[in-house]
Amino acid sequence: MSKCFQTFFALLFFFYGFEALSKSTSTTKLQTKRFAELPAKLEIYKKAVLATYDLKLLPNLKSLEQEAQAVDNKSVQAEALLLVALLKHRYGDYRESLTLNQAALDIAMELQDPGLLIKVYLSIVGLEVSLERFKQANEKMQKIDLLMAQLPAVSRLKAKINLWKSRIYFHQGSYLQALYVLDSEINKSNANKDVFVELLIEKAKVKLRLGEHIEAQDLLVQIAHYNIGNQYQYTQLIIKVLQAKVYLQAGLFVKAILTAQDALKSTFHTRFLEQQAELQHTLASSFAQIQDYQWAHLYLKRFAFTQKALDLQKRNNKLLQLEAKFDFEQQKQQLTLLEKENAIKQQQIMQQKQAIENTALTQQRIILIVVLLFTFLFFMYWRWQSKRTLNILEQQVAERTQELALRNKQLQTLSYTDSLTTSFNRHFLFTHIDEYLPQGNFSESTIMCLIDIDNFKQINDSYGHSAGDVVLKSFVKVLKSTIRQNDVVIRWGGEEFLLIMPNISRKAAAEILERIRVNIEEYDFTANNERISVTASFGFTPIPLVHDKSILDWEQTIELADFCLYLAKNGGRNAWVGATGLVDHEPFDAKSILRDTRALITQRKLKAISNREDIIKSL
Repeated sequence: MSKCFQTFFALLFFFYGFEALSKSTSTTKLQTKRFAELPAKLEIYKKAVLATYDLKLLPNLKSLEQEAQAVDNKSVQAEALLLVALLKHRYGDYRESLTLNQAALDIAMELQDPGLLIKVYLSIVGLEVSLERFKQANEKMQKIDLLMAQLPAVSRLKAKINLWKSRIYFHQGSYLQALYVLDSEINKSNANKDVFVELLIEKAKVKLRLGEHIEAQDLLVQIAHYNIGNQYQYTQLIIKVLQAKVYLQAGLFVKAILTAQDALKSTFHTRFLEQQAELQHTLASSFAQIQDYQWAHLYLKRFAFTQKALDLQKRNNKLLQLEAKFDFEQQKQQLTLLEKENAIKQQQIMQQKQAIENTALTQQRIILIVVLLFTFLFFMYWRWQSKRTLNILEQQVAERTQELALRNKQLQTLSYTDSLTTSFNRHFLFTHIDEYLPQGNFSESTIMCLIDIDNFKQINDSYGHSAGDVVLKSFVKVLKSTIRQNDVVIRWGGEEFLLIMPNISRKAAAEILERIRVNIEEYDFTANNERISVTASFGFTPIPLVHDKSILDWEQTIELADFCLYLAKNGGRNAWVGATGLVDHEPFDAKSILRDTRALITQRKLKAISNREDIIKSL
């Protein structure tokens, strides 16, 4: 009987084991199949992105990236990230594009794949060129040159690399160097069709910039014969832009107008802003040539508006710091010019002094010939006159030195001040932040508060950007009239401000913020004789977050305040929210606080206050 049971259980075990093994084998085969299908799917999406640059492709690309991550196909995952970064770049989201490129770079570094690393670096080079950061772009190209040594002697990536080298030369104004690189690559003819067309297009751009429109026209004909009826939408647009410029340089102004207007129909989208600006400028120039100044003025205005949109697109992606750095360098150049001017003045004074001494020597020789006594008396007179002249010159030098010191002080003030609102800027914050932080003894707190004007874009859209500037100025005026004397207002970016309140308790800070909120809501903002309703949202955090403990640095404190600002905006605006401290017995580090802020507030481990309790309760 026992043998029968043993046989039965053995059969049962064998049956279930076989079934589990079959399921495992089936799962492995399915994953292998999915792994093998991913590269083909990637190529399909890559062609779709290059053809349309359509944001509707983003969900598909993110799905592909997640699918590649699930089956551990890191190469496809990295290239999917590069395609998403390319779309973000095309639409002006440089910050997100840089983040995605960095994620792809981490994967490529992990794989140690030279070809993939080159693709990532080329993507970053494109971003740097758009931001006109040519030094950083050249640094990446040097890394690419080192990686090229690890690739086979014949590699299609080399054509792409030389294409970007020529683009960097072109944007830096080195047209002959760009032409040399392009000719050397075109003559090899080993690039694929798409890259070869890009090389011809880039060469046509250089020829146009050099004024050689006949050669540029020949290149456009060559492109049409080489790739007729098969260009991507973006490539077709670039060819039309170049064709319109060729007609303009050739004096065929009507053809230039018709071609540019036809191309302009397909550019009403943020992904083609640069081409839209080029076409509008071409149209303005063409209409001016045929003396139709009304249309020329219209397209010139549209060109200026589009160019301004491009500039704002770059600045709004956290490039305010770069802009401030540029302004500071400009001011340093002005200071250097003043120093050079002062050196020239001093040299002139020395020359005058030398001339006076030479004259005195001549006078001495003449007087010595006449009579010794007269010479002595004249010499005494000359000594008196020299001292008097030197005193005047020394006084002039002292006045010039004082003037130079005053100009230096004015330049420093300009480098610390936002030109529109007269509040401080980020350069001031980075230079003087340590002066406002608690030093050693944490018995006192410094409040970091981010303030954002609600619906500011609607104000600009409804009343115009000049009205928006008036609102910003009045907004800062209300802030300064409400805060304490030792508090600091810093323009953080656009309509966002950073308020630093040193040596203040959390309760006192909340009272001040409530007064600011009410004053802004009740203030009579007017522009162009129209009243504008303005409110603001606030998010603040003390530093240190916990008494006698330094957990977050000042940058992390601002990041936490930014989350509180998000809660205030999301909770209906015209409100303030503050994260005021941790429960003392809960040990947390900075990373976990910033990552799990919402959960910590919900669990009452991170104390939060607001002028509207419903915001805190809704978490």
